[in-house]
Amino acid sequence: MKADHVNPFIISVCKIIKDMCMLDLKIGKPNMTQGNYLGTSSIIKLGLVGQLQGEVLLNIEQPVALEIVSKMMMSPVTEIDALGQSAISELGNMVAGNAATVFANSDILIDITPPTYYTGGDFKPDVPQVFSIPFSCDAGNMSVDVYIKE
Repeated sequence: MKADHVNPFIISVCKIIKDMCMLDLKIGKPNMTQGNYLGTSSIIKLGLVGQLQGEVLLNIEQPVALEIVSKMMMSPVTEIDALGQSAISELGNMVAGNAATVFANSDILIDITPPTYYTGGDFKPDVPQVFSIPFSCDAGNMSVDVYIKE
């Protein structure tokens, strides 16, 4: 996995989460993983098409998802209902749009498919392995899992 293909997502996740949710993310050690997800996690799947093809998964553990939705809705949220799923999916759109802009600034043109929301227990990855970038914040953990078809 090339750093040029991963860094735009790292930059975008940190920027959007800070700007929209006032959460500071700390980056952990990236690794290759099979894509095993907690049953209660919120998974946002975004497809990549254009000069890069693949997919990006935002894997957001439940405490972080609740915090993000609460910040976006400007009131406390205790469960991820349909409105919460929509809010988290929109966050995925913002991350993807920002990443597409970062890629464009490096002359890599991509399009992003609309986000699809899954609960971790219902999600089955389409690819055997992903490059996972873990993040942590005061609310808990999340990751950005990237698969680029080479």
